[in-house]
Amino acid sequence: MSRSEAKVIVNPVASGGKVGKRWPELCALLEQGGLRFAAELTEYPDHATEIARTALDEGFRHIVCIGGDGTVNEIVNGLFVDGRVHPEVVLSIIPGGTAADFVRILGISRDPLQAWRTVLGDKTRAVDAGVINCMRDGKPIERYFVNVAGLGFDGETSARVNRMSKRIGGTIPYLISLVLTLLSYENKDVELTFDGQQLRGRFNSVIICNGQYFGGGMWVGPQAAADDGIFDLVILKDLNKLEFLANVPRVYKGTHLAHPKVELFQAKEVHVEAKQRMFIQAEGELIGEAPATFRILPGALNLRV
Repeated sequence: MSRSEAKVIVNPVASGGKVGKRWPELCALLEQGGLRFAAELTEYPDHATEIARTALDEGFRHIVCIGGDGTVNEIVNGLFVDGRVHPEVVLSIIPGGTAADFVRILGISRDPLQAWRTVLGDKTRAVDAGVINCMRDGKPIERYFVNVAGLGFDGETSARVNRMSKRIGGTIPYLISLVLTLLSYENKDVELTFDGQQLRGRFNSVIICNGQYFGGGMWVGPQAAADDGIFDLVILKDLNKLEFLANVPRVYKGTHLAHPKVELFQAKEVHVEAKQRMFIQAEGELIGEAPATFRILPGALNLRV
Protein backbone atom coordinates (compact mmCIF):
# COMPACT_ATOMS: atom_id res chain seq x y z
CA MET A 1 0.00 0.00 0.00
CA SER A 2 1.38 3.43 -0.92
CA ARG A 3 1.86 6.11 1.73
CA SER A 4 -0.25 9.25 1.56
CA GLU A 5 2.45 11.58 2.83
CA ALA A 6 5.33 13.00 0.82
CA LYS A 7 9.05 12.36 1.07
CA VAL A 8 10.92 15.68 1.03
CA ILE A 9 14.56 15.49 -0.07
CA VAL A 10 16.61 18.60 0.74
CA ASN A 11 20.10 19.40 -0.53
CA PRO A 12 21.29 21.86 2.13
CA VAL A 13 24.50 22.81 0.29
CA ALA A 14 22.74 23.75 -2.97
CA SER A 15 23.27 27.37 -4.04
CA GLY A 16 26.22 27.77 -1.71
CA GLY A 17 24.23 26.70 1.33
CA LYS A 18 21.22 28.97 0.70
CA VAL A 19 18.89 25.98 0.53
CA GLY A 20 19.98 24.84 3.98
CA LYS A 21 19.37 28.31 5.39
CA ARG A 22 15.91 28.49 3.78
CA TRP A 23 14.87 24.99 4.78
CA PRO A 24 13.40 25.88 8.22
CA GLU A 25 11.16 28.50 6.61
CA LEU A 26 10.14 26.18 3.78
CA CYS A 27 9.49 23.38 6.26
CA ALA A 28 7.18 25.67 8.24
CA LEU A 29 5.34 26.74 5.09
CA LEU A 30 4.76 23.14 4.00
CA GLU A 31 3.50 22.24 7.47
CA GLN A 32 1.20 25.27 7.55
CA GLY A 33 -0.08 24.29 4.09
CA GLY A 34 -1.19 20.94 5.45
CA LEU A 35 1.36 18.71 3.72
CA ARG A 36 2.07 15.50 5.58
CA PHE A 37 5.71 14.67 4.94
CA ALA A 38 8.93 13.09 6.12
CA ALA A 39 12.06 15.09 5.30
CA GLU A 40 15.67 14.05 4.87
CA LEU A 41 18.75 16.14 4.08
CA THR A 42 21.42 14.90 1.70
CA GLU A 43 24.94 14.48 3.07
CA TYR A 44 27.10 13.46 0.09
CA PRO A 45 27.02 13.11 -3.73
CA ASP A 46 24.31 10.76 -5.03
CA HIS A 47 22.72 10.61 -1.58
CA ALA A 48 19.48 11.97 -3.07
CA THR A 49 19.38 8.95 -5.40
CA GLU A 50 19.65 6.61 -2.43
CA ILE A 51 17.00 8.49 -0.45
CA ALA A 52 14.56 8.49 -3.37
CA ARG A 53 15.02 4.76 -3.99
CA THR A 54 14.53 3.96 -0.30
CA ALA A 55 11.43 6.18 -0.21
CA LEU A 56 9.90 4.16 -3.05
CA ASP A 57 10.64 0.93 -1.20
CA GLU A 58 8.93 2.40 1.88
CA GLY A 59 5.80 3.16 -0.16
CA PHE A 60 6.15 6.91 -0.75
CA ARG A 61 4.61 8.03 -4.05
CA HIS A 62 5.01 11.82 -3.75
CA ILE A 63 8.65 12.92 -3.79
CA VAL A 64 9.58 16.57 -3.23
CA CYS A 65 12.97 17.89 -4.35
CA ILE A 66 14.39 21.01 -2.70
CA GLY A 67 17.65 21.81 -4.46
CA GLY A 68 19.20 22.53 -7.83
CA ASP A 69 19.18 20.79 -11.19
CA GLY A 70 21.84 18.37 -9.98
CA THR A 71 19.63 17.33 -7.09
CA VAL A 72 16.72 16.84 -9.49
CA ASN A 73 18.97 14.62 -11.60
CA GLU A 74 19.97 12.50 -8.59
CA ILE A 75 16.35 12.04 -7.50
CA VAL A 76 15.19 11.15 -11.01
CA ASN A 77 17.85 8.44 -11.11
CA GLY A 78 16.46 7.07 -7.86
CA LEU A 79 12.90 7.03 -9.19
CA PHE A 80 13.69 4.88 -12.23
CA VAL A 81 13.45 1.19 -11.40
CA ASP A 82 14.00 -1.39 -14.15
CA GLY A 83 13.86 1.36 -16.77
CA ARG A 84 10.61 3.00 -15.68
CA VAL A 85 9.01 5.19 -13.03
CA HIS A 86 5.99 3.75 -11.23
CA PRO A 87 2.89 5.49 -12.72
CA GLU A 88 1.67 6.53 -9.25
CA VAL A 89 4.89 8.40 -8.46
CA VAL A 90 4.76 12.21 -8.66
CA LEU A 91 7.76 14.53 -8.35
CA SER A 92 7.52 18.09 -7.02
CA ILE A 93 10.39 20.56 -7.45
CA ILE A 94 11.11 23.52 -5.19
CA PRO A 95 14.11 25.03 -6.99
CA GLY A 96 16.95 26.32 -4.90
CA GLY A 97 20.17 25.63 -6.76
CA THR A 98 22.56 27.80 -8.71
CA ALA A 99 20.69 27.51 -12.00
CA ALA A 100 17.12 26.10 -11.71
CA ASP A 101 17.15 25.70 -15.50
CA PHE A 102 14.67 22.83 -15.83
CA VAL A 103 11.72 24.59 -14.16
CA ARG A 104 11.99 27.61 -16.48
CA ILE A 105 9.69 25.91 -19.02
CA LEU A 106 7.33 24.24 -16.54
CA GLY A 107 5.51 27.24 -15.11
CA ILE A 108 7.12 26.65 -11.70
CA SER A 109 8.51 29.75 -9.99
CA ARG A 110 12.29 29.85 -9.58
CA ASP A 111 11.68 31.52 -6.20
CA PRO A 112 11.41 28.71 -3.61
CA LEU A 113 9.20 30.90 -1.42
CA GLN A 114 6.65 30.85 -4.25
CA ALA A 115 7.31 27.42 -5.77
CA TRP A 116 6.39 25.52 -2.59
CA ARG A 117 2.71 26.17 -3.34
CA THR A 118 2.80 23.80 -6.32
CA VAL A 119 3.63 20.95 -3.92
CA LEU A 120 0.18 21.32 -2.36
CA GLY A 121 -1.73 21.34 -5.65
CA ASP A 122 -3.11 18.49 -7.69
CA LYS A 123 -2.07 19.58 -11.19
CA THR A 124 0.42 17.20 -12.79
CA ARG A 125 2.20 17.08 -16.12
CA ALA A 126 3.77 14.03 -17.74
CA VAL A 127 7.21 14.90 -19.11
CA ASP A 128 9.72 12.95 -21.14
CA ALA A 129 13.03 11.72 -19.78
CA GLY A 130 16.21 10.60 -21.45
CA VAL A 131 18.37 7.58 -20.72
CA ILE A 132 22.14 7.65 -21.31
CA ASN A 133 24.30 4.58 -21.83
CA CYS A 134 27.95 5.59 -21.74
CA MET A 135 31.33 4.82 -20.19
CA ARG A 136 32.76 5.88 -16.85
CA ASP A 137 36.13 4.77 -15.49
CA GLY A 138 36.26 2.14 -18.21
CA LYS A 139 32.90 0.60 -17.30
CA PRO A 140 29.47 0.93 -18.95
CA ILE A 141 26.88 2.87 -16.95
CA GLU A 142 23.26 3.96 -17.38
CA ARG A 143 21.92 7.34 -16.23
CA TYR A 144 18.66 9.24 -16.65
CA PHE A 145 18.05 12.94 -17.21
CA VAL A 146 15.09 15.27 -17.73
CA ASN A 147 16.57 18.56 -18.94
CA VAL A 148 19.74 18.84 -21.05
CA ALA A 149 22.73 16.58 -21.63
CA GLY A 150 25.81 17.53 -23.58
CA LEU A 151 29.13 16.23 -24.82
CA GLY A 152 32.40 17.95 -25.61
CA PHE A 153 33.00 21.55 -24.62
CA ASP A 154 29.78 21.51 -22.63
CA GLY A 155 30.87 18.47 -20.65
CA GLU A 156 34.29 19.89 -19.83
CA THR A 157 32.81 23.24 -18.79
CA SER A 158 30.36 21.51 -16.44
CA ALA A 159 33.20 19.49 -14.92
CA ARG A 160 35.02 22.75 -14.18
CA VAL A 161 31.87 24.36 -12.71
CA ASN A 162 31.52 21.43 -10.33
CA ARG A 163 35.06 22.02 -9.07
CA MET A 164 34.29 25.68 -8.32
CA SER A 165 32.49 27.22 -5.36
CA LYS A 166 28.83 27.78 -6.16
CA ARG A 167 28.35 30.52 -3.58
CA ILE A 168 27.94 33.16 -6.27
CA GLY A 169 25.23 31.10 -7.99
CA GLY A 170 23.47 31.50 -11.31
CA THR A 171 25.29 32.29 -14.55
CA ILE A 172 28.64 33.66 -13.30
CA PRO A 173 30.34 30.33 -12.35
CA TYR A 174 29.34 28.85 -15.71
CA LEU A 175 30.69 31.84 -17.66
CA ILE A 176 34.00 31.82 -15.75
CA SER A 177 34.35 28.08 -16.37
CA LEU A 178 33.41 28.55 -20.02
CA VAL A 179 36.22 31.05 -20.62
CA LEU A 180 38.79 28.97 -18.72
CA THR A 181 37.82 25.82 -20.63
CA LEU A 182 37.99 27.65 -23.95
CA LEU A 183 41.66 28.50 -23.41
CA SER A 184 42.73 24.84 -23.69
CA TYR A 185 39.81 23.07 -25.38
CA GLU A 186 40.24 21.40 -28.77
CA ASN A 187 37.26 20.38 -30.89
CA LYS A 188 36.63 16.65 -31.33
CA ASP A 189 36.40 14.29 -34.32
CA VAL A 190 32.89 12.92 -33.95
CA GLU A 191 30.58 10.45 -35.63
CA LEU A 192 26.86 10.93 -34.91
CA THR A 193 24.10 8.47 -35.71
CA PHE A 194 20.52 9.50 -35.04
CA ASP A 195 17.20 8.16 -36.34
CA GLY A 196 18.73 6.75 -39.51
CA GLN A 197 20.96 9.74 -40.23
CA GLN A 198 24.73 9.95 -39.87
CA LEU A 199 27.06 12.93 -39.49
CA ARG A 200 30.83 12.98 -39.29
CA GLY A 201 32.99 15.98 -38.59
CA ARG A 202 34.96 18.04 -36.14
CA PHE A 203 32.55 19.35 -33.53
CA ASN A 204 32.76 21.61 -30.50
CA SER A 205 29.71 20.19 -28.71
CA VAL A 206 26.76 17.85 -29.14
CA ILE A 207 23.82 18.94 -26.97
CA ILE A 208 20.73 16.77 -26.40
CA CYS A 209 17.78 18.86 -25.26
CA ASN A 210 14.63 17.69 -23.54
CA GLY A 211 14.34 21.10 -21.84
CA GLN A 212 15.42 24.45 -23.24
CA TYR A 213 17.87 26.02 -20.77
CA PHE A 214 21.21 25.12 -19.25
CA GLY A 215 24.27 26.80 -17.73
CA GLY A 216 22.23 29.23 -15.62
CA GLY A 217 19.90 30.65 -18.26
CA MET A 218 21.50 29.83 -21.61
CA TRP A 219 18.61 29.26 -24.05
CA VAL A 220 20.33 26.43 -25.88
CA GLY A 221 17.23 24.59 -27.16
CA PRO A 222 14.61 27.30 -27.73
CA GLN A 223 12.33 24.97 -29.71
CA ALA A 224 12.54 21.98 -27.37
CA ALA A 225 9.48 20.72 -25.49
CA ALA A 226 9.71 18.42 -22.50
CA ASP A 227 6.60 16.48 -23.48
CA ASP A 228 6.80 16.01 -27.27
CA GLY A 229 8.47 12.59 -27.26
CA ILE A 230 11.59 13.72 -29.11
CA PHE A 231 14.96 15.35 -28.40
CA ASP A 232 16.15 18.56 -29.97
CA LEU A 233 19.73 17.87 -31.03
CA VAL A 234 21.91 21.00 -31.18
CA ILE A 235 25.32 20.57 -32.80
CA LEU A 236 28.06 23.18 -32.47
CA LYS A 237 30.38 22.36 -35.34
CA ASP A 238 34.02 23.37 -35.84
CA LEU A 239 33.78 26.80 -34.21
CA ASN A 240 37.13 28.41 -33.53
CA LYS A 241 37.69 30.20 -30.21
CA LEU A 242 36.72 33.66 -31.48
CA GLU A 243 33.60 32.35 -33.23
CA PHE A 244 32.60 30.53 -30.07
CA LEU A 245 33.03 33.57 -27.82
CA ALA A 246 31.14 35.79 -30.27
CA ASN A 247 28.28 33.31 -30.28
CA VAL A 248 27.89 33.06 -26.48
CA PRO A 249 25.63 36.16 -26.12
CA ARG A 250 23.39 34.76 -28.85
CA VAL A 251 22.80 31.59 -26.83
CA TYR A 252 21.12 33.63 -24.08
CA LYS A 253 18.71 35.01 -26.69
CA GLY A 254 18.21 31.68 -28.46
CA THR A 255 19.44 33.15 -31.75
CA HIS A 256 22.58 30.95 -32.02
CA LEU A 257 20.67 28.46 -34.20
CA ALA A 258 21.01 30.89 -37.12
CA HIS A 259 24.82 30.60 -37.05
CA PRO A 260 26.15 28.67 -40.09
CA LYS A 261 28.20 26.36 -37.83
CA VAL A 262 25.24 25.47 -35.59
CA GLU A 263 22.74 22.82 -36.67
CA LEU A 264 19.45 21.65 -35.18
CA PHE A 265 17.91 18.21 -35.64
CA GLN A 266 15.27 16.18 -33.86
CA ALA A 267 15.80 12.58 -32.84
CA LYS A 268 14.47 9.88 -30.54
CA GLU A 269 17.83 8.14 -30.27
CA VAL A 270 21.35 9.54 -30.66
CA HIS A 271 24.63 7.62 -30.70
CA VAL A 272 27.96 9.44 -30.36
CA GLU A 273 31.46 8.14 -31.11
CA ALA A 274 34.57 10.30 -30.76
CA LYS A 275 38.24 9.78 -31.61
CA GLN A 276 39.30 11.93 -28.66
CA ARG A 277 38.08 11.81 -25.07
CA MET A 278 34.65 13.47 -24.94
CA PHE A 279 33.02 14.14 -21.56
CA ILE A 280 29.26 14.04 -20.93
CA GLN A 281 27.22 16.21 -18.58
CA ALA A 282 23.55 15.90 -17.65
CA GLU A 283 21.77 18.57 -15.61
CA GLY A 284 25.19 20.14 -15.07
CA GLU A 285 26.66 16.99 -13.48
CA LEU A 286 29.59 15.10 -15.03
CA ILE A 287 28.25 11.66 -16.03
CA GLY A 288 30.88 9.87 -18.10
CA GLU A 289 32.29 9.92 -21.60
CA ALA A 290 31.69 8.73 -25.16
CA PRO A 291 30.88 6.38 -26.76
CA ALA A 292 27.33 7.09 -25.65
CA THR A 293 23.73 6.47 -26.65
CA PHE A 294 20.82 8.73 -25.66
CA ARG A 295 17.19 7.52 -25.92
CA ILE A 296 13.97 9.42 -25.28
CA LEU A 297 11.43 7.95 -22.83
CA PRO A 298 8.12 9.66 -23.67
CA GLY A 299 5.91 10.70 -20.75
CA ALA A 300 8.15 8.83 -18.31
CA LEU A 301 7.73 11.09 -15.28
CA ASN A 302 4.78 12.83 -13.61
CA LEU A 303 5.60 16.31 -12.30
CA ARG A 304 3.49 18.38 -9.91
CA VAL A 305 3.14 21.81 -11.52
